[in-house]
Amino acid sequence: MMAAGRLGTGLVHIAAHGGRQGVLPAVVGRDAARRLLSTSLPSDPALPATKPSTVRSTMWDLFLRASGFNSQESKDDRLAMMMMMKCHKQAQRPEFRADYGVVPTFHATFQLAGLHVWMCHVRLRLEEPKRANHVASELFEHWWHQTMLDMKEAGVHDFLQISSNLKEMQQGFRGGAKAYDDALKADDTLGTLRAALWRNVYFSEQGKEVDAAKLSRFVEQQLLQLMSMKSELFMSPEPGVWAFSRPAPPADGTPPPPPPPPPTP
Repeated sequence: MMAAGRLGTGLVHIAAHGGRQGVLPAVVGRDAARRLLSTSLPSDPALPATKPSTVRSTMWDLFLRASGFNSQESKDDRLAMMMMMKCHKQAQRPEFRADYGVVPTFHATFQLAGLHVWMCHVRLRLEEPKRANHVASELFEHWWHQTMLDMKEAGVHDFLQISSNLKEMQQGFRGGAKAYDDALKADDTLGTLRAALWRNVYFSEQGKEVDAAKLSRFVEQQLLQLMSMKSELFMSPEPGVWAFSRPAPPADGTPPPPPPPPPTP
């Protein structure tokens, strides 16, 4: 259904087989390796003596395992924190202001980060439900905590004001996420997404419709990239395994300028 090399129908392809709650199809294999890494201790006394550095490394591995650091739950907690940091950092990129017309305000940056959190949540729907729900829950918790820190950095220190603002922002995020989910199930997926972005990221500002269209194509590209990512990469708690794409200057449909006239002989 998706034309090769063309992003314009990509979200339609993703949503075409969607199930309940906008669940996306498993376009990547679910049988990706999920092996826990562990270090086994040699038990044969006939083995050569172990170097002190190896002993220290082995003792450190034992400590990490005994403390639960290498448990699946601990790894997924670190994964959720890493996802949040990726979303938060991505929302700070100046390209969104220079090339996509996002105003440099606290609320616009929050909505932009929320858009990337939503994209991570969409990708998590391809994973095993229990694990995905745990990672998603931790992702939101880390993000709300980071949002409170951002408010304090912006000069808001009153606890009641922070709580009130956070509740309002949580409601705004949930409304935006539902609108984005609805776009994945709509007949005109890209157009519906564009309208949702115009309302939530651009706050229905007149003259920002073209910017919202540019951002919708960027979101489509990011979703396609995430959906094609193997599970062992997306769900890895190690830093630097994957990243959001840097927002390149979008094509606005304006024809290129004509070539300069040839020099006069």
